[in-house]
Amino acid sequence: MINQIEVPMYLEEEIPELSAALRQSNKFLNVYQAMNVFLEYTCKKIKEHNITIVKKCFLLAEMLYDKGNNIVKNAVENVFVFSFSHLPCKDRKETAVIMGLIPGSLYTLYMHQLIKTSI
Repeated sequence: MINQIEVPMYLEEEIPELSAALRQSNKFLNVYQAMNVFLEYTCKKIKEHNITIVKKCFLLAEMLYDKGNNIVKNAVENVFVFSFSHLPCKDRKETAVIMGLIPGSLYTLYMHQLIKTSI
């Protein structure tokens, strides 16, 4: 099981480009801050139309959710999955492509969020 302290290390290991952003004064950020850094990176890759990296990000988020403890699951759901309605897609076609990359378990979480907010 992945705990909240390990999340920045997993992100840094899988996406070395995030190293500088994940470290602040030689201290790792908390799990929610780390998820925000990860989300910003994912959105940047969406804007760059780097579908391969976007898919990798979604799969990494799914792995963190599946293998994380409750704190990690909450961070993934409340930061990363919550953002799905606000992804920086330029049009409906791109939105459909990006949404099609989201793993089923994360998409299910997203749909539950939508249902809860519409009630």
